[in-house]
Amino acid sequence: MVFGFNTDIRVGETVFHVQTEDRGKKNPMLDTTVYLKGRVVARRNTDYRDFLASPDFSDSELHAMLEQQHKEMIEAARRGQLEGLEQFQTQSSQEGISVQLLNPATFLKGTTAHVQIAVTKTLGGEPVSEASVRLWLHLGGDEPLEFVGTSDATGKAEVQFPMPRLGPGGAELRIEASSAEHRDEIKYNLRPKPKPEQ
Repeated sequence: MVFGFNTDIRVGETVFHVQTEDRGKKNPMLDTTVYLKGRVVARRNTDYRDFLASPDFSDSELHAMLEQQHKEMIEAARRGQLEGLEQFQTQSSQEGISVQLLNPATFLKGTTAHVQIAVTKTLGGEPVSEASVRLWLHLGGDEPLEFVGTSDATGKAEVQFPMPRLGPGGAELRIEASSAEHRDEIKYNLRPKPKPEQ
């Protein structure tokens, strides 16, 4: 299984969609695009041509680069640090909490999911302890699978569950954190690993 790296994030009352893709070895580019209601509002491209030609290249390192770029763009959008994004944001500087999936590319180990989550304050980034963490895995059926956890003193939580086999349509993983009067959620679209080309 691989991740489409498609994530919905809420900044105040505004929901952005962040998408990161590897264009492939014929066009070695990591491309992250931020959308608002289908409109492109920010983009970041990383050319990895030199890395591809180096003896240090590996698919796992490339996947880590892709994951890191996706996470950085999500956090930059949440903090209002993307050029040109300010006009679309509302209440972005208000006090609240932020939930982050720490290991989107690596949480599946065999048939068990080990989902690592961080909950921090929107302003300052301090960890939030004792936050309630809930996960929903939508597989296209009527009722999603639900799992719960609680953040520790470092603001981290890990939730483990058996990962069902994904159908052709993949699945959606939704993660919500709530603490006192604040809440935040993030969504990831999961898709089955494509079959290798013949």
